[in-house]
Amino acid sequence: MRVYAVVGGIASGKTTVSTLLAQWGGTVVDADRLGHQALAVPRVVRELSRRFGADTVGADGRVDRRVLGKRVFGKPARLAELNALVHPEIGRRVRRRLAALEKRGVPYAILDAALFLDVELGVEVDAVVAVTAPRAVRRRRLRHRDGLSEAECEARLASQPRIGVWTRQADFRIDTQGTLSEVEERVRRLWPQLQRFRGRRREGGP
Repeated sequence: MRVYAVVGGIASGKTTVSTLLAQWGGTVVDADRLGHQALAVPRVVRELSRRFGADTVGADGRVDRRVLGKRVFGKPARLAELNALVHPEIGRRVRRRLAALEKRGVPYAILDAALFLDVELGVEVDAVVAVTAPRAVRRRRLRHRDGLSEAECEARLASQPRIGVWTRQADFRIDTQGTLSEVEERVRRLWPQLQRFRGRRREGGP
């Protein structure tokens, strides 16, 4: 089974591009969604409460991601601490999911993982696609999608300083400015290139 990683900054359009790339018989593996599952693991919840404050966990026992976000976004050391706690669990879930898809005979998977090039997930891929959009576009999407304040948007945008590095390291790049139809056409042009590509397999992580 071939695996293509899709990387990019927050609100760059990764989910849209991943969904479009999967339309020819593939399946999307959403690392962010698996990250939400990782935040529900009891051991992780306990550690989050201990390290980031009891109020990061609500009365229902679930992690309050907005409160947690305020504690880590814009604070590199705290974000690194969170990532060190959560990313190993995400990696395990990604590997299990890919193994299950391969067993089912799925021809290819799209790994939607923003930080793939910076995080060791223990996963090999056949190519990396970087999804890009101007900062102003991403800020507008964040405010519309998540209802964040201007300060919260800026903190999240600032939390991913290596976007330029990811773009340079990727095998392919796709811009999501413009209409959905325009993005769909860019993906249609990209797909045959991905199928032909026989680049060096790599693992996530610096």
